[in-house]
Amino acid sequence: MVKIAHISDLHCGEVSNRRLDRALDAINSVDPDVIVVTGDITHSGRRRQYSIAKRVFASLRAPILGCPGNHDAPVFDPIARIWAPFERFRQLGLASAWDSSCGTVSIRALNSACAVQARLDWSQGVYRPKDFAALACSFAPVAQHRIIACHHPPHAPSPARMSIATRGYSAALPVLEGEHLFLCGHLHHSADYCVTGFAHLRVMTAPTLTFMRERGEPPGFRVITFSSAATQTTWRWNGDDYRPAM
Repeated sequence: MVKIAHISDLHCGEVSNRRLDRALDAINSVDPDVIVVTGDITHSGRRRQYSIAKRVFASLRAPILGCPGNHDAPVFDPIARIWAPFERFRQLGLASAWDSSCGTVSIRALNSACAVQARLDWSQGVYRPKDFAALACSFAPVAQHRIIACHHPPHAPSPARMSIATRGYSAALPVLEGEHLFLCGHLHHSADYCVTGFAHLRVMTAPTLTFMRERGEPPGFRVITFSSAATQTTWRWNGDDYRPAM
């Protein structure tokens, strides 16, 4: 059995310390084998926000795999945003690959965020076929569960609470043969659905961990347990602490 804590959209720098401390305690209490962080770790990519993120991750008692989100690029530093958009994220030292010791689960991180795009809504994601081709070859050969961690889901679930316009997904996803699970953020709410046109690809999104910008669901995180199948529980903020949703 392999247990994953899936957290997303921390927005460090724009959350209360009390809520953040309660979240860390709850995640550690689950005793996960690995923690998967799917982007928007900071609110605007500032150095002080990354300093908070480093302290947060140092408080967690499990290996951490992560990918950046659109908010992790330096929003207010145009030079860094163009030439080194995710250098501050890289300095966090999060893993980009993790394989369970039992061989059951293989996880790979993918960067779907793009700090500069030829469209006004730079928050939207991009899937690049060459990235998916490299990723597809990198999974542990014997893994029963192959997981892709990225910030942006291929498209929004139905019904949608916000628009998702991930570029390139119809061209990138055909390289994934067999069942794969996407762990994503960006939506600020939890969902579980199959990708349209790719029934073998499943998407699970997590709510924002601590941010005040809720989209119809309290902040929280997901715990996913893998054996022969995957089961999940969502932990939610109840105004005082994080508890498993009933």
